[in-house]
Amino acid sequence: MLTYKSMKKLFIVIISSIVLGGCTVKNLFVKAPAGLEIATTPTSTVFINGENKGETPYSDKNIKPGSYSLKLVPTSGANFPTYETKIELISKASTIISRTFTESEIDSSGYTLQLQEEASGETFLSVISDPDNVSITIDDKPHGFTPLSKISTTPGAHSLVINSPGYIEQTLSINTVKGYNLIVNFKLASQTITLNPPTPSTSSASESPNPIISTDPLKPYVLIGETGTGWLRIRKESSGTSVDLGKVNTGEKLKYLGESTDLGWHKIEFEGTTGWVSGKYVTVIK
Repeated sequence: MLTYKSMKKLFIVIISSIVLGGCTVKNLFVKAPAGLEIATTPTSTVFINGENKGETPYSDKNIKPGSYSLKLVPTSGANFPTYETKIELISKASTIISRTFTESEIDSSGYTLQLQEEASGETFLSVISDPDNVSITIDDKPHGFTPLSKISTTPGAHSLVINSPGYIEQTLSINTVKGYNLIVNFKLASQTITLNPPTPSTSSASESPNPIISTDPLKPYVLIGETGTGWLRIRKESSGTSVDLGKVNTGEKLKYLGESTDLGWHKIEFEGTTGWVSGKYVTVIK
């Protein structure tokens, strides 16, 4: 059994070993730094916890691990929206953020790569996206739809492809690390679709034995245009990540409730309740 004197002697030996080894007691309890890399198009000013850190591309491999607020402000394009988020920087790991800005948030795109240490020592991959429920392919093999949580994988290089009708496909090469869960967070850009009006018929109305009777709702209403899938989702709120209320087919008309957002969402009536549709795929008829 250790006595007080022997414990004291052992403690002195340990401290002496630390000092002779070039370390200090304080260093034993200091976590290794974290890294942060940010790239944007166009160039943006980086604010971390409200402090101006300069412009992108930004790189700092000596940040104290912890939670931070991040704000990116495009330096060109007066109408470009800013990007704000919370980030958790992990010891001995770099967080990578890539962002492409446009005048509309719905057309902006990017991704974030972040590592979380796994106590089990296993290697995992997690994929989330905005919007959710998009198709994902890993190493040329379909893996269902986002969000995907902690897929067991091998350390090393992998390829990701995510796509969804109405959005621009993203392809990304990643490297998973043994003992970590790599979290990939995608933001997909909406795809611009050009609608071509039908060619008017040259035949006279008298030649048509069954004239088409208009069933248009009372104005104003929205006309569902081509989406690439033949249908459009109705959302509960004005966001691509909001709850899905249902689907309407191309060519259908819904009552417009006179409210639209700056990001191009229109409030409509759907099956006795209110919902929202993306202005990318509809025309408001007033």
